[in-house]
Amino acid sequence: MKKQTFIIFFISAHLFFIGFQINKQSSLVKLSYKKQTYEQKIKDLKTQKQKLINSLCALQSHQKIKKFANNELGMSPLFLKDIKHLPKNETDLHEST
Repeated sequence: MKKQTFIIFFISAHLFFIGFQINKQSSLVKLSYKKQTYEQKIKDLKTQKQKLINSLCALQSHQKIKKFANNELGMSPLFLKDIKHLPKNETDLHEST
């Protein structure tokens, strides 16, 4: 009777440890999959960040800004010789009021 109880306990313990190992292995597989998905997401976000930085640098280009101002907004360069000065007496009136 004592020997039979020991064998049942021994087999039960081994079945418990086998179940525990299977659970542990499945948890590792799940975590490995999550890790891979997060690493892929990080890689995609870094690529997107680099594309956005490149487009920002392209938009900050002085040549593109000048081209946009000339074509889209109808602006033209302003030279110092084109600037007209107001007579002294007109500027005094504006400053005093």
